[in-house]
Amino acid sequence: MSAVGFTPLAPEHLELLHGWLQQPHVRAFWDDGHRTLEQVQQHYFEPDPDAVSFVFTLAGHPLGYLQAYRVDPESEYGPWRSPEGETWGIDLLLGAAADTGQGYGPRVIAAFLVFWKSARPELRRVLIDPDSRNIRAIGAYRKAGFSRVGVVSRPPATLQLLAADLSGM
Repeated sequence: MSAVGFTPLAPEHLELLHGWLQQPHVRAFWDDGHRTLEQVQQHYFEPDPDAVSFVFTLAGHPLGYLQAYRVDPESEYGPWRSPEGETWGIDLLLGAAADTGQGYGPRVIAAFLVFWKSARPELRRVLIDPDSRNIRAIGAYRKAGFSRVGVVSRPPATLQLLAADLSGM
């Protein structure tokens, strides 16, 4: 089985990420409104000390994008933080429609949890917030060990808040 890799998002990924963000299957649940290269560059490539972004690969082939962000007590998801250690939220997308439904999502997420836990030993919980209509993503996250902890209304969407507790890792 090929290894999943995580490469920090870099300027050479701009066109790749821009292309992925324009795909209809991505826009269905990740429509941030950024249509031009310049908009994507401004939004995704500005340094943020509480967030990191990666292009994930399978057997060296770029498969998608993953961003992780620190969840502080004051943040929207603060009430769902782990009582100890760090809590991070993640978002991800598979770049090509043909790669959806192939089992890559749970595999990438499981690999990221191991990767991020090794980089952040104090990590205790990871949150993810798919749109309630995104049944395929919710199923993938459950397969990767996430369970529902809440519901967040963010009109026009209702988000399922799912958590993976990593204290046993």
